[in-house]
Amino acid sequence: MAQTHEWMFYEVMWRAWAGREQVPYPVPWWAQQAFRRWSDDFDSGTYESKEAAFASNALYRYWHMVGVKDHRQESLIGQAGEIEPVYDKYSLSFFLHDPATGAVRLPQLPDAGQVEQRLEAPHLPVVLTTFRTADDVEFVQRTFAGTVGASQRDLVVTRVTVGSPTGQERTGLLCAAVLPAGPSGFQRHDRNGRQITDRRLTFLRHLPNEQRVETNSGWGPVFDTAPQQYGVYGNADFSSDPATYLTRSAFHDLAVGGKLNGALEAQDQVAGLCSAVFAWPFQIAEDEVFEIDVRLPVDQFSDSADLAELRGTPTAELESANRDFWTAKLLGQGLQPGLPRPVAHLTDQFRQARSQLLILSDHGEIHPGPTVYDSFWIRDSSVEATACSLVGDSALAERQLGTHYPLKFNRGTGRIGPCAEYGFYGGPHEKDDREWDSNGQALWAIGRFDRTSGRQAAFGTKLYVPYVRDAARWLRDNRDENGLLHSGWSAEHLGERHQPHYWDDFWGLAGLYEAARLAERIGAPEVGELWGAFDDLKRATAGSIRWVLGEQQRSGAWETYIPTGPGDVGRRDSTMIGTAAYFHPLRLHMGSKLGDDIDRAARYTLDTMYAHFVTGGFRHDAAWYAYGPYLTMQLAHAYLLAGDPGRMDELLGWTVGAGFPRTAGRAAALGAWNEQHAYPVASDFAEAPFGRWYMGDIPHGWAAAEYLLLIRDILFFEADEDHDPHLYIAPGVRPHWVPGDERVTVDAAPTLFGSPFGYRLAHDPAARTVTVDITQAPEGVRFVYPCQFGEVRSAEANGQELAVTGQDVRVPAGTWRFSVTYA
Repeated sequence: MAQTHEWMFYEVMWRAWAGREQVPYPVPWWAQQAFRRWSDDFDSGTYESKEAAFASNALYRYWHMVGVKDHRQESLIGQAGEIEPVYDKYSLSFFLHDPATGAVRLPQLPDAGQVEQRLEAPHLPVVLTTFRTADDVEFVQRTFAGTVGASQRDLVVTRVTVGSPTGQERTGLLCAAVLPAGPSGFQRHDRNGRQITDRRLTFLRHLPNEQRVETNSGWGPVFDTAPQQYGVYGNADFSSDPATYLTRSAFHDLAVGGKLNGALEAQDQVAGLCSAVFAWPFQIAEDEVFEIDVRLPVDQFSDSADLAELRGTPTAELESANRDFWTAKLLGQGLQPGLPRPVAHLTDQFRQARSQLLILSDHGEIHPGPTVYDSFWIRDSSVEATACSLVGDSALAERQLGTHYPLKFNRGTGRIGPCAEYGFYGGPHEKDDREWDSNGQALWAIGRFDRTSGRQAAFGTKLYVPYVRDAARWLRDNRDENGLLHSGWSAEHLGERHQPHYWDDFWGLAGLYEAARLAERIGAPEVGELWGAFDDLKRATAGSIRWVLGEQQRSGAWETYIPTGPGDVGRRDSTMIGTAAYFHPLRLHMGSKLGDDIDRAARYTLDTMYAHFVTGGFRHDAAWYAYGPYLTMQLAHAYLLAGDPGRMDELLGWTVGAGFPRTAGRAAALGAWNEQHAYPVASDFAEAPFGRWYMGDIPHGWAAAEYLLLIRDILFFEADEDHDPHLYIAPGVRPHWVPGDERVTVDAAPTLFGSPFGYRLAHDPAARTVTVDITQAPEGVRFVYPCQFGEVRSAEANGQELAVTGQDVRVPAGTWRFSVTYA
C-alpha cells in the first residue's frame, strides 16, 4: 500500500502534467517519461506500490553530475538545469515569467521553449543549460562545484545570465524555484526500508536578512543578490486533496494573478511538498545581460561565521579555481591519449570518465554512484582503483587499496554463511549478499597495483601479511565439496544467489595468481603454498567447466558456451556475460591458464553472446530487461584481447552513443552511463516494453572505469609480464581512425612493468606505411604491432629488417623506431 506522501506526489504529478496547458507546473523529465508510456506494472519485489516505485524514480534514472574530487557529496543536474544536492532535501531550478502577459515559461515543459545542455568542456564538470523561449528571451545557467574557506568545505555555484538573442528589449522576471523532487526522484522507499533519497520538504522558510532559505533543518540556497519578490507555499490546513497543491502554488499564482504570495515560511506535514519561488526583475536590450549567482551549501554550514565563509570568495574566483584545477588535473597529469580527428571524441570521453571517478571518490573510497550506489564495494572498487592506477591517478588507487581495503579485511572468528569470517574481504554488502568474489578481486587489485607502482614502492610488501597471504588462504579453505566457491550473489547480474557462479572462481584464480606472483617478487616463504592453492582451484574450475560443456553437448546443444555456473547447465541466456571476465579484466586466456580447451570454449561463448544478446549494445534481459553499458564494454574489451578488434569497435561505437541519449529532443545524459540503459531512452521510445526494468546509478563508476581501461588497452596493453614481457602497440586502433597526416600518441602512460611507456604512430596512406616512434619504454620489454591496415609486406626496426610472419610484427626490446609497409 502506498504511503500518503507517495500517493499525493503521484497524484500531483500526473494532474499537473495533464493540466499543464492551463497552469504550467515543473514536472521533472523523469516523470514525463513515465507518463509518456505509463504502465501499472512495477517491481513488486522492491516496492510496495506503483506510487512508491514512481516516487522513487525507479525507471528513468538519468542526470548529470558536478562535484569536488574526494569529497563526500555530489550534486545532480537535471535535464532542465535542476540542481539536487544528493543528501539535502530540495532541488533548485530556474524559469521565466512575463508579468505583462502572465506567461510562465518553464524549461521542464517541451512547449515552453528550447533547452540545450552540454559540458563547458569535456574535462570540465561544468554543466551549461540554455533555455530560449519563443519570444526570444534566453537564460544560460552555468553550474559547477567548488570549495570555500580554510577547511575547504564544498558548495555548488550556479550562475544564471539572462539575455536577448535578437537584441530587442525584453523585460520580465527571472525566477528560482525550490522544490522537493529532484532529478533522482522524490523519495526512494523500498521493502528493505531504505529511504536514500527522501526529499520531503515539511518545512520551508525564507530568511531575507540573510538572503538564504531553510529547508527542513538544513540550509538551502543562498542568494548573492536579494530577490525582489518571493513566495513560500505549503499545506497549512492539512488538506488531503491533491488539487490543493496545484491551486496553492507559485506557478498558479503567477499564471493566474501575476504575483507571489509574499509568505516567508510554510509547512506541509501531509506530503512534504513545500515549495518556494524567488524572483528578480530584468530589463535587457542589445547585448545587455542580467545575472544572478546562487550558492548551494553542500557541506555542513551552521552559523553566521559559516555564512560569511560561504559568501567570502567571489563566484568568479570560485569558477576560475574550478576551471584551473580540472584543467591541470586532466590535461596536465596522467595518461594523455592522443587520437586522430575521426575519433577525437574518444579522448574527450576519456577525460570526462576520469573526472567522474575522481568526483565519485569519497576520501579515497571510490563509490560506483552518487545516489543509491554511494557506498563501497570491493568488487566495483577493484576495477575502479586499477583503472585509476593505469591512467595516472595512482595516489587515489594507493589510498583505496592501501588504506580502505585493510579496513574491510575481517579479523573475527565467526562464520559468514558457510565460510570463515577471518581473512574475508568485505563489509555489509559482501557479507549480507555472500559476495565470494571479493577476495579474488582484492588480491588481484593489490597485485596489479604492486606491479604498476614498481619495486621501489614496495606496495605489496607492506600489505603481504596478513592482507594478501591470509586472504589467499581464505580462498584455499572456503570452497564447496566440488572445490568451487560457494553459492552467492557476488555480481547480481549473473543469476540467482542460491547457485554457484564461475565468475567467483575466475576472480579467485586471478587473485591467487597475483598473490603467488607477489610472494615470488618479495621472496616470501609461502610461494609454493599459494601456487598450490591456485592449482587446486584451477583443477576444480576447469574440471567443472568441462563437465558442463559435456552435459550440454550430450543434451544436443549445438552452440558452445560456458553458462553462469555448474548449476545452470544449458542455461543459454545473458547471465553468461560473466565469462567475459575470463579475458577482461582477468587475462586468464594469457598462457591458457585453464587449458586450451577452456580457452576455446570461452572464445565461443563470446560469439554466442554476440549472436543472441547484442543489438548495438549488450541486452541483459535475464536480470534487468535493459542494456548494460559496462557489460557492453566488458564484452568489447574481451573481443579486443581475443583478437577481434572489429567487434570491439562496433561495441565501442554503441557505448559512446549510449552516453549521450536523447528523448524528444532533450539530452538525457551528457557523456555518462547508468549501470543500466533503458530501452525506451536508448531508442527514444521506439522500443518501450510494457513491463518494468531495473536501473541503478549514474554516472556509474564501474562503467567509467571500464571505459578508461578499454581506451587505454586499445592504445597498448601488456602481456606475459612474468616470463616474456611485451607490449602490444595500437592493438585496437582501426584503419579508419587514422587518415593521412594524423597521429596516434601516448605519453607517460603507467604500465604493469612499473615504468612509463609512450609512442607516436603515424600513417602514410600513399606510401602504405605505418611508422612508430617509441618515446618511453620499460627496460627489457619487447613490442608487438598487430597491423590492421593491410597485409604486412615488410618491417624494419632501427633501420634493420625484421622477419615478417603474419600480421603481428614482433619488434625487439630497445627499439626506438620501427616501420611497417603493408599491401
